[in-house]
Amino acid sequence: MIDPAEHKRETKSGPSLEAAANLMARIGFLEAEIEGRTKDEQYFANIQPVALGLFRLVVMGEIKKGKSSFINALCGVKDLVPVHHNVATSTIFKIHHGEKLAYSVFFQPETGKSKLEISPTELFDYGTEDGNPNNEKNVDFIAVQTMSQVLQGGLVVVDTPGVGGLFKNHREITFRYAPKADAVFFVTDSVESPIGADEVSFLKELRRVTSFVYFVQTKGADADPEARQKRMENNISILTEKVGIPKDEIRYFVVDSNLKMAADAGKNLEDLKDSGFLPLTAYLNNVLKPSRNRNIATVGLRRASTKLAEIRSVVEKQKLVLDADTAEKQATLSEELKQAEARLNTWNNETRPQLVREFQIQVQTIQTEITATVREKLRPGGAISEEIGGILNQTKTMHPEEIYKMASPLASDARSKASELMLYISQDLESRFVALIEALAKKAGAGIAAASFKSDPSEQELTVIHYADTQLKELVARGEESRFFEKTRTGLYGGMAGVAIASVAGGIIGSVVPVVGTVIGSTVGMLIAGAWGSYQAAEIVRSKESAAARHSVHMFIEKDLASISSQVETGFNKAFNTLRLQAEDALGEMVKTSISQLSTARVDLKNRVRATALEISESRQKVQAVDGQIEGLRQELKAMDSMLG
Repeated sequence: MIDPAEHKRETKSGPSLEAAANLMARIGFLEAEIEGRTKDEQYFANIQPVALGLFRLVVMGEIKKGKSSFINALCGVKDLVPVHHNVATSTIFKIHHGEKLAYSVFFQPETGKSKLEISPTELFDYGTEDGNPNNEKNVDFIAVQTMSQVLQGGLVVVDTPGVGGLFKNHREITFRYAPKADAVFFVTDSVESPIGADEVSFLKELRRVTSFVYFVQTKGADADPEARQKRMENNISILTEKVGIPKDEIRYFVVDSNLKMAADAGKNLEDLKDSGFLPLTAYLNNVLKPSRNRNIATVGLRRASTKLAEIRSVVEKQKLVLDADTAEKQATLSEELKQAEARLNTWNNETRPQLVREFQIQVQTIQTEITATVREKLRPGGAISEEIGGILNQTKTMHPEEIYKMASPLASDARSKASELMLYISQDLESRFVALIEALAKKAGAGIAAASFKSDPSEQELTVIHYADTQLKELVARGEESRFFEKTRTGLYGGMAGVAIASVAGGIIGSVVPVVGTVIGSTVGMLIAGAWGSYQAAEIVRSKESAAARHSVHMFIEKDLASISSQVETGFNKAFNTLRLQAEDALGEMVKTSISQLSTARVDLKNRVRATALEISESRQKVQAVDGQIEGLRQELKAMDSMLG
């Protein structure tokens, strides 16, 4: 539970994002004015996220835990997202503030369809499992806008589908939305089962993607206070002992959505308090959102501070040049000019080619190593296939229908492992490119500007896998049909085996019990041997059927992995090429900026050497004015920094 006093300990006010963005822009325009060039587009591109300040809240949880009701209650809008139907597995709702209630369906990019505006009554047809089974309409997500007070100020709520088998079915969605979430609200409830094994596994994986995970226990009024408290304590123990979250880091809220909606409708403060939403919204508004805003402002102001330092450096150099009013100083300037030209030549002839060569070598290494990892893990006969094969080898005593029924969970397990590999690949790919650019900037030395590298491969490239499940359904169906085939084959082979064995067994029985006689002994032997032979034949057939079932299931998973491997490799190559091009742009910009600075310094020195006393006097006045502007901006930055703590 959250202690209201804790808000004061965790919250610290900072500058408004609008003020931070405004200051960043003024510094950027000052640089363009001083250096007499167009504005730095890359620097200005970083101002927009600061100005918008969007806070992305992703809500996750198993089906029937009250997740959709919780979102409706949080936004204070009844039936905003569907509650009484199962939301289609691949349908996402993105809810943001707007002047009126509106729904827009966005289709998966490969369909080529434009967005579709729909009415609330049509929401069933696109956003529920009943209306859109297995997402046959290829919906990517549904955008929802509504006049909700809680959404003002840039809050965007992302409602993810809640379907059983959370760990396996939600990985793809997690990889698309959790890494970019400013907070994840994981929903459980007060009346059904506590956090289970699938949820524990999912939360462990989720924690690898983001540390901003918070917990909401719904349906608080459906359980008595003691049971509700015990459920919360039990869940916290599970989160601590099995998921591995330190107890003092767990943020846990108990709420009741129906009470919240009733309180909103009747403006009943007592119901609002009992609903548990007051501490949750207070934590969201007073801790999470301000903390996110402070982080956004901090990053933005650091960029502004770096830019201002660069401007100050240019102005300081101009001052030194303007002070060179003696022959001795002019000689010094001439020597500096020679050194500047030498540095520029070194850059063009040595440093730049070295950086480019090393970049190309390292990029090739990244591609080779990650491709090898994909193939080693996903190829038929690879690590995942071998693990599944080991599980199948333990089914030799099982009936074939039981083995066929294992096809679906084994395929899901293989796909889960493949999804985990995709997450690793996407993170590894991004981090290696970032590290490469940082290393090259460091190697280039003090003369080079800091490189700006924005990792932005398409979300679709490494995260969306399409499965062909027709054959999987056929395998599972065999689990229902195999008894029929087994009986048919057993009768056939059993009768044949009985006849064959009877001729031998009859003679044995007749010799052991000679009084019975050869004919009677042979007849009894025929009956006994026929029965024995039928049993043995059944075992032989079952063994063969089981082996065939293991082979069929394993072959399907190997084909499935081959398809996944091909898609992942294609996605990796797309993401790799996207990142490579972005990294090349960053490297090119890094080199270009450095050469530009060296060239500017050289030209400036040349001009100053030839400058007249009048020009120097006029320039001094301009520099002094700029110096005053810089100092004013520096004081504003200092004030905002102090607000950030």
